[in-house]
Amino acid sequence: MGFTLAILGGFGAVIILMAAYGYRISAKTAEDYMLGGRTIGVVVMFFFVLFAISSAWTFYGFPGLLYTKGPGYVMFIWGSVAGFAGLYMFLGPRLWALAKINRFLSPVEVLGERYQSKALRLILSASILAFIVPYIGIQPLGVGAGFEALTGLPAIYGAIYTAVILIILVLLGGMRIVAWVNIFLGVVYMSALLGSLVWVVSVLFPNGGLVQAARIIAETRPAMLSDPGPGGTYTPIVLGGTFVVGILAFSWPHVAIGCMTARDKSLFKWFPLLIFVFGGLFFYILPFLWGSLVAPAAMPLAELEALAASNGVPLQVEADRVVQTVIKRTLPEWFGVFVLLGVIAAAVSTAAVQLMTSSVIVSRDVIQGIFKPGASDRQITSWARWSVVIIVVLSLGVSALNTGAMALYLTDVSVPGFAQWAPALVDGLLWKRGTKQGAIAGTIAGVVYLVLSLLIVVDGNRILVVGHPVIPSLLLNTIVYIVVSKLSPKPSEEIESQFFHEVDAYLKAESSGR
Repeated sequence: MGFTLAILGGFGAVIILMAAYGYRISAKTAEDYMLGGRTIGVVVMFFFVLFAISSAWTFYGFPGLLYTKGPGYVMFIWGSVAGFAGLYMFLGPRLWALAKINRFLSPVEVLGERYQSKALRLILSASILAFIVPYIGIQPLGVGAGFEALTGLPAIYGAIYTAVILIILVLLGGMRIVAWVNIFLGVVYMSALLGSLVWVVSVLFPNGGLVQAARIIAETRPAMLSDPGPGGTYTPIVLGGTFVVGILAFSWPHVAIGCMTARDKSLFKWFPLLIFVFGGLFFYILPFLWGSLVAPAAMPLAELEALAASNGVPLQVEADRVVQTVIKRTLPEWFGVFVLLGVIAAAVSTAAVQLMTSSVIVSRDVIQGIFKPGASDRQITSWARWSVVIIVVLSLGVSALNTGAMALYLTDVSVPGFAQWAPALVDGLLWKRGTKQGAIAGTIAGVVYLVLSLLIVVDGNRILVVGHPVIPSLLLNTIVYIVVSKLSPKPSEEIESQFFHEVDAYLKAESSGR
């Protein structure tokens, strides 16, 4: 126990020292704090984005859902990889150019100016915060689950430890140091994820590795090896819906803001390839192997059910920590601690970017954009920093109420919520005819329908949901946006020039190497 706590203390100290160094060398401007001075290159961006989306969910929630439901959930991952690549191929360059030309600091600010509407800016800010804040809290709670599985101590201690690191990192470091720290955290995370998989396979399945694990599952839980899975969950319709939800990853606000931190346009040329090859084909295969082959073969379902009953938690909650449980039972204590460090690295790397995004929205879009338009750089940076503390405390409280699957919280609640600003974002950047009336009406319609679909349950069924919560709400949002935009006056020529003609000319000049 003492060894574990000493290692955790040392790891936290390293992150805090990196944050303190970042504070010392940073320019004390809002642009530097919120967007890293717009100087992030392709290598740092790769770690920044990949590990902004690879969280405690990737190590615990994703394998945990595969363990109970079967392999169909992987469609979310492949959809996400396509969505991220699409963002950096099509929307990203325009968002980057707009932000650089006009000194915008937030994607919500971009849309607020595109549609010339403070009301829309407030609506988008409120809806994004409503869905991102609870998911921030999932990260410390995910660490808490691994902490409890490893040490036997209450999960709240692990959650508080992670929350403190997050607060100090974001308070001191800002976006630049969060991006750089993600390289360190990403190396720890990858080493723990890959190392634990290879070692556990070599110990538990010495006569065939993953093939031996597949044979065991074929004999004990054959439905685990194909769709629709052991519970018949992943029908063709659900598989299609899950893939669509993944594609909507382009609308995740903490990923979209990354486009605005890029040093130059060349990043958008290489980044999609990196995401496809290293993100999709290598990185996400590892947790898939954990959840679909290694954990089910190493720990029979009946054994996990008994463990869940003894711990007094739902089966899916126990499944969310099955990877850590298998590692604890199989490998030396010191490596179990290292794996927990990997999970902490994953949680911090994701939640720190989400926190930065949330604090930017609070300070730049809500306080300055709506209530204090004349605020100085120093003031909005201060508001951003101190909003971090409030957001962390609030997110922990809200997320503690969630007792369902970590993976499903992301795909069934947060992602559908993030998707509600997608029509305003996509059409605002690509469609000249989109209007503020359409954006406001569409966003409100989509958010209201989504919330009602999550709350109205009859006989255990969400009666307003067709296939997946995101599908009817996003469809309604998009239709309302288009119809209302067509019926309302088109944007002014000044807006068309600023957000389309000037951007086209700027991107063309950048491509020609001016």
